[in-house]
Amino acid sequence: MSNTKVIIGTRGSKLALWQANYTQQILSKHNIEAEIKIIQTKGDASQTWNTSFDKLEGKGFFTKELEEALLNNDIDLAVHSCKDLPTVFPDGLTISAYSKRANPFDVLLINKEKVDVTLPLKLKTDAIVGTSSSRRKAQLLSYRKDITIKDIRGNVPTRISKLENGEFDAILLAQAGIDRLEIDISKFEIVPLEAPMFIPAAAQGILAYQIRENDERMRQLTTCLHDENDAEISTLERKILNAFDGGCQVPLAIYVKKEADWNHVWISLAQSWNGMPFRTHTQYKNLKDVDVSALVQQIRNPKPKKVFITSNLSADSFFKTNLEAHAYQVVGISFLDFKAVDFDKSLINNADWVFFSSKHAIDFFVPQYYKKDLEHTKFAVLGKGTEMQLNKYGIQADFVGDGHGDTSARLFEQKINGKVKVLFPGATQSLHQVQNNFSKGLTDITNLSVYQNTMKSDICKIDADIIVCTSPMNAKAYFSKFEKESKQTVISIGRSTSSLLSEMNIEHKVAYLPYDYCLVDEVLSVE
Repeated sequence: MSNTKVIIGTRGSKLALWQANYTQQILSKHNIEAEIKIIQTKGDASQTWNTSFDKLEGKGFFTKELEEALLNNDIDLAVHSCKDLPTVFPDGLTISAYSKRANPFDVLLINKEKVDVTLPLKLKTDAIVGTSSSRRKAQLLSYRKDITIKDIRGNVPTRISKLENGEFDAILLAQAGIDRLEIDISKFEIVPLEAPMFIPAAAQGILAYQIRENDERMRQLTTCLHDENDAEISTLERKILNAFDGGCQVPLAIYVKKEADWNHVWISLAQSWNGMPFRTHTQYKNLKDVDVSALVQQIRNPKPKKVFITSNLSADSFFKTNLEAHAYQVVGISFLDFKAVDFDKSLINNADWVFFSSKHAIDFFVPQYYKKDLEHTKFAVLGKGTEMQLNKYGIQADFVGDGHGDTSARLFEQKINGKVKVLFPGATQSLHQVQNNFSKGLTDITNLSVYQNTMKSDICKIDADIIVCTSPMNAKAYFSKFEKESKQTVISIGRSTSSLLSEMNIEHKVAYLPYDYCLVDEVLSVE
């Protein structure tokens, strides 16, 4: 082998070649000459098989031949999609660098005629969705049991072509692959599947650079390819993957996120591709504090509990169906009564925006307005929960916040970029969690009371291991009458409810975001 030129080994797909060329360009910027050598792998050869990844035997069917080329000195450096790389390498090989992480999430692409905005994920009933990933199958079915999953093979452009040709109503792909190949997907309905709603594969979006273990020259040359922050993240995700003995055959999803105050770990594991995933969320001050073996034991040996949530649950509630699938007992009853109040419809005529911060506001307002009165009005919602509620009425939001009042206010101000008239339908006792966080004078706000909530008087003491509080008033209604028992864990849906619980000196956990799937994460994380 040459002592100066680096031989980069790669698969031959368009995405793999993009990754190899990207690597070559970085090396070139550091005055390192490199050439690309294409090596076909078992995974490439099987692209025409009508077989899903979870049915293929063994691991490394996208990497084995590249590793053999390294060991045989045919190449100096193998470029892998880190999510495809087994966690155990052949003797003599190691990872010398991890790239900066691209978008780590999945995306659902839907043929426009197969869209139904009133349903979760915007898929029509009984839609046919293409994916060969057991991880994606399990999570997708947890949200939509009515859909049909069909295996799909081929590279990214081939899969998109199959969707375009009508072989599928929708397909799931990694967003990073679409971005890297600069594929135009505007002809489809695009539904981003971001964590924690939809948890990606371990190390998705990261490139791993594999070399011979004793090759000090390549170890030094690849330092320019390395991102220390994302290396720490991918190393932990792969450590958890290895602890579960996970590969493409296992419906296992892992995502680690570093934030200013806390580091977060999400895990989703199903027993089969059509089984309900067991989801957990844990947080740490330092990622070095993560006890991987404890996480594995908690997920593999769950201890079902009795759960009470201060919300009236529908039979198909994600919260209810997910927990009951894992033998948890779930009871949902709101401690509040709701009733409509009359409002002056003339107040809505001049609004530039109507902003909903609660599902109840949508239910009490939308059926009473006339579309002609709001034909030039845009709609904003606090987060995904309120977005889905608005979708049930066939209305798509023009702005979707992050679920928190303070940050959603800032994001909304960035979008409008100027003074506008905003109407806030809500409760007579609304805390104005968004309005109170706007910059002074930037928006013309009209608060419109469309419903009233009152505390019920006939509240009984709850016999449950876990109490989930879904609003400040629900929390106040219960804990002003009864003390929290020492054995009980209290979970708050969001910051406003958390503030009330703190004022009442109630020890509690807070969901990462105020959505059903985040509440499930917290419940299943209680030991």
